[in-house]
Amino acid sequence: MAKKFNSKKFERTQSKHNPGRYGKYWQDIEVEMMTGAKAVNPVHPATQPIIGTLCVGSKRMEITFSEANRIIEQLHDAKYRFNIANRLGMLEATDGTYRG
Repeated sequence: MAKKFNSKKFERTQSKHNPGRYGKYWQDIEVEMMTGAKAVNPVHPATQPIIGTLCVGSKRMEITFSEANRIIEQLHDAKYRFNIANRLGMLEATDGTYRG
């Protein structure tokens, strides 16, 4: 006797993805690559061309390669400091973290 195939078992379920749970700006963070003269020639006083436009929410900023690296380093450092402060129990309202 053949087994009856249960198709419901193999149906793909829709992910209940809620971007709002990751933060206010999570779904609105993107980078648009620069093309044209700004991507090739530096814009004074910078010595590097603009690599793209960083978009966060309604804010748009044209950034150079060095500025992109600085943003990456600052955010990486912020994540590291947050994790350490959290482990040390320094995130309570009455406590403070060092701002150097």
